[in-house]
Parts: sequence; structure tokens; C-alpha cells
Amino acid sequence: MKDEAVVELAHPGIWVAHGAAPAMDGAHSHDDIELNVVTSGAIEYLMGERRVRVEQGQSAVFWASLPHRLLAPAGAPAEVCWAHVPLSTVLTWDLPAVDLRPLLEGRPALASVPPDVDAASVWRRWEADFARRDAGAALLEVQALMRRTLRAARTQPCGTGPTSRPLEMAAFIMDRFRDPIAAADVAAVAHLNTEYAMTLFRKAWNMTIGDFLLRRRVAEAQRLLAITDLDCSAVGYAAGFGSGSNFYAQFAKLVGTSPGQYRAALRTTGEEPG
Repeated sequence: MKDEAVVELAHPGIWVAHGAAPAMDGAHSHDDIELNVVTSGAIEYLMGERRVRVEQGQSAVFWASLPHRLLAPAGAPAEVCWAHVPLSTVLTWDLPAVDLRPLLEGRPALASVPPDVDAASVWRRWEADFARRDAGAALLEVQALMRRTLRAARTQPCGTGPTSRPLEMAAFIMDRFRDPIAAADVAAVAHLNTEYAMTLFRKAWNMTIGDFLLRRRVAEAQRLLAITDLDCSAVGYAAGFGSGSNFYAQFAKLVGTSPGQYRAALRTTGEEPG
């Protein structure tokens, strides 16, 4: 991104930025919950085959693990404030299920920013907090703004989500990710044959059923590593992995470090590894 301020807060994995919204050459994904506030102009995302437009004065919250691409603006570049918060951190906030579930099913939340919120000033304050190595207040404000957006979006549903069958399948995975489920089980929920269900799911979410399930299990493991004293093997089983070896391999593949190193980094330096 050009001509922007970027800072990683003194708290695990929090990233904030503000500036002109750049066009992206291709889609990308990252396992964060993303908060955007458009302060001038408008931005448009391509999420799979869906277009999501965020206007000036609106905030958007979505799970960035689902591939997304910021499209080239039709006119002058929009000015946007961004915040990325790791899913594992957001899961420790105990958000209401009515807000968390659609978010993790890939439905972006859009809402108007309260008129008394000056987003540019808020972001500058967060950056100042980081400079003082005191990001506790900033994190609470990130959480508060995200909660307000999710709450307001309940009465302003975004009509850009996948159709009902992919939503049914994603919801089943979200409910049953700790169980030993297979693609055939997910397909049965939508009353589809397995091959067609896998194709439909991938078209809607830009990932396979297996990838979606794995990401959810790893996010749960990250949450448990952060907030409990369960040993790493127990964390793997509690998150739905059927064996310790599979848990360690898949966690390292997605997170870039072992579960033990991940927990140690959180507790000794306050920063996520990787």
C-alpha cells in the first residue's frame, strides 16, 4: 500500500493501517478478522464471485481467511482505515453467537459508522499507543468498534453471501468441527451428492471443505493455547484433531511454528510468531 501509515500494535498480531486503497492484482487471504472503515470515496471487494461495496462512512468486518481482492477504484482512490486481528484473538472475546457465526460462515458485516467516530483520529491514536508500547486501550477500542459493526449489521444484512446450500454446509462445519466429520457428512446436510457438494462449496468459499474444516480447527487450537493451560496434545484433541501427530503437522503448516512455540511466544514476548 502506498502513502499510508502501517503499524503492528504491541499485542499479538494486531495490524493497523490507513491511507489510499490500492487495487490488488490478485486475491489473497490471511487468518484474521478484518475491520475496514472508509473515510472517503468507496471500495469494492471481490470475494469469490461476489462483489462487496463499502461506502464512505461505512465499516465492514469479515473473515479474511476467505480469499478476497480489492478492485481498482473507478475514480479517485478511496481513503480507508484497516485493522487486522487474528481470529484466535477474536475468539477469546466471547462475541455473541448471532454475530460470530455469520462472520465465520463468510458473510461480511456492513454498517454505518457512528457519527461521533472520527476514524482517522482513532487510528492515529492507536498508532500513538503503539509508539508508547501501550496497546491495551487500543485493542479494547478495536474490539468495541468491531462489536458495534457486527451488532448494527444484524438489522442491515449484507445480501452478498453465498446461496443457502453452501451456507448450510459451512454452518454444519462450524457446529461440528470438533467431531470426526467427512465431506460426505457435509454433503448430506445439504442433500447433495459428495462430488457436487465439494464443487459447490469450493465455488462459494474459494477453498475445499477440508481446508475450511482445518482452518477452523487450527483457529480453535490457537484460542485454547492462548487462554488455557491444557497441554498441547490435549489442545489438539479438544480442537478436533484425531491424532497428536496430525495436529502438530497441520498447525505448523498453517501457523508456521509448533503449538508449543506459539504458546511460548504469546506468554514471553506478547507477540505471535511466524
